[in-house]
Amino acid sequence: MNASLLWLIPCLPLLGAILIGLGNRKLSRKVAGSMASGFVGLSALLSFATLAKVIASHEAVSQTAYKWMEVGPLSVDIGFRVDPLAAVMICVVTGVGFLIHVYSIGYMDEDKDAASCWRFFAYLNLFIFSMLLLVMGDNFLLMFVGWEGVGLCSYLLIGFWFENAAFAAAGKKAFITNRVGDFSFVLGLFWLFWALGDDATVNFVQLQETLAANPLLLGGVGSFAVTGICLLFFGGATGKSAQIPLFVWLPDAMAGPTPVSALIHAATMVTSGIYMICRLSFLFSMSPIAMGLIATLGALTALFAASIAMTQNDIKKVLAYSTVSQLGYMFLGVGIGAYTAGFFHVLTHAFFKALLFLGAGAIIHALHHEQDMRKMGGLRKHMKGTYWCFVAAYLAIIGVPGFSGFFSKDEILWLAYSTPPEHVALLGDGFRIQRIAYGFGFAGAVLTAFYMSRLYFMTFFGEYRGGGGHGDGHGDGHGDGHHAEPKESGWLITVPLVVLAAASLLGGLVNLPHYMAGTGLPTEWLHHFLHPVFHHSMDALAFDLDTGKEFPVAAVTLIAIGASVFAAYKMYFNAPSDAPDPLAVEPSRIWELAHGKWFVDELYETFLLKPLHFLSRQGLWAVVDVTLIDGAVNWVGRTAKNLGNHYGRWVQTGQIQTYALAITGGAVAILYWLMAA
Repeated sequence: MNASLLWLIPCLPLLGAILIGLGNRKLSRKVAGSMASGFVGLSALLSFATLAKVIASHEAVSQTAYKWMEVGPLSVDIGFRVDPLAAVMICVVTGVGFLIHVYSIGYMDEDKDAASCWRFFAYLNLFIFSMLLLVMGDNFLLMFVGWEGVGLCSYLLIGFWFENAAFAAAGKKAFITNRVGDFSFVLGLFWLFWALGDDATVNFVQLQETLAANPLLLGGVGSFAVTGICLLFFGGATGKSAQIPLFVWLPDAMAGPTPVSALIHAATMVTSGIYMICRLSFLFSMSPIAMGLIATLGALTALFAASIAMTQNDIKKVLAYSTVSQLGYMFLGVGIGAYTAGFFHVLTHAFFKALLFLGAGAIIHALHHEQDMRKMGGLRKHMKGTYWCFVAAYLAIIGVPGFSGFFSKDEILWLAYSTPPEHVALLGDGFRIQRIAYGFGFAGAVLTAFYMSRLYFMTFFGEYRGGGGHGDGHGDGHGDGHHAEPKESGWLITVPLVVLAAASLLGGLVNLPHYMAGTGLPTEWLHHFLHPVFHHSMDALAFDLDTGKEFPVAAVTLIAIGASVFAAYKMYFNAPSDAPDPLAVEPSRIWELAHGKWFVDELYETFLLKPLHFLSRQGLWAVVDVTLIDGAVNWVGRTAKNLGNHYGRWVQTGQIQTYALAITGGAVAILYWLMAA
């Protein structure tokens, strides 16, 4: 891969978006989809070629296109840099993105507004471009352009069927919620640039070299400035990667077509916060307080979202809350300083979560847009190909040994249990916050096994309950009331499922754990590959920890997961078609709260949105706009009118004689003044 061609990786999807946008309604669904898939496919080939070059040379590949701006100390290039971290990430984005594009050609064939498919594929290409720009940019500003780009594209795709008011509202909710996190990101960048003083830079490599040469530039490890900057950047990550408290947009993102859900949840937007923290690991490692908060909130989010997923009946909502939960594990990993482990879960999650969403989409497609699991059942008999692919993703996400999710989640939990407490000093060096985080993560893993088994048994086992036509509207749920026997989808849908199933099975091979060293297989390849990126950080501790604890920790987790799967099996495997959900027969207060999504949206509505609306209308609008601004303008008008009515009309009599007398008197007065002077 020639470094001079690096710019083609992000620009090919951009070119596709432009050409499809210009072609618009002249392009059929298949033509637009083929063009979009082709451009992303070419970008994927270049991405894998770049990865091969980075592996072979052990060096980053970089290219500077041109000088973007130079204002005082601020100098910014349009530059791309692909190191080991970015090389793996662009392969995930383009590889999984390509499969989703191909899948979309088959999935969108029943969209009632077929003429709008060109718009759908143009948005998908633009989404891939934005994510690649975020990953490949060698400086903060280029990353931020991509950061905002994925936010814009999520708004366009979530609200793709904007004729439906609820879908349009979901798109706006995602956009506005992310703006809160983005504002935090910008504040962090401003603070960092200001604190660097004469050494100010927005280039990642230059920033890392500057801090390595002068660790006290920002006050040193644990300083107020470093902690504040890291917390503000983390605030941006909570928005994009849907963590407490900014996770509320992600479940509503299910309003978009299912391929959009797969793209957002697996390959692009939601992983951008994790990637940003990994990219700035040299900075975050300087703040144990920030790291402790990241780990704690990540583990809490993993457990919190898993509890909600247990009570949902919409298959896409279950997977949406599952994504929030799995993202929590990634934050737990990077929060304890195990950056490779956190990023490893990004990689494996991209495979099995894309497969879960695309598999759910195949089911929804076959059931004429039914999404309620209570109206499914027995589908393994009717959709054998989809079933076996779905099994691979199911086993991967619950953490069955041999599947990719087992290796990545196991490593995070083991490192959370083993990390020395001084590295995540949220509440002091002696407080073992990582053990509490481990407890949350462990409980979340047990709940994950239960809710995914519940989904698995309700969807594929028992009797088919004749779903059809009661989904969420227009393309992904408008339905037609049809109750025909479901059947397998076409090859455009099934082939991507097969490829992702293989990745879900084999993806863990890139980072096998310590205790498999005697098998003859290479262990910790990803850890060694990413070591040049994370060598400065606590990630290096993983080489020195007591590996004898890893297998026992994994064994305990497996026993608990097995018990959870067995409980779900007893409840749902042979449940009669007309039986109510066993969890809802005698609901506890906790179940009711979880089923109501812990009423977080309602709390935000009551304590945040309504006060803001009141302040906006009764305060800012009524006082500032109406009273001050409009009042000042109206006062000027009234004053001019009153002056005219009371004084001006005395002079403006309309009589020529009066005007002539006034002119003569004025002329005499001027002459007198001039003569007197």
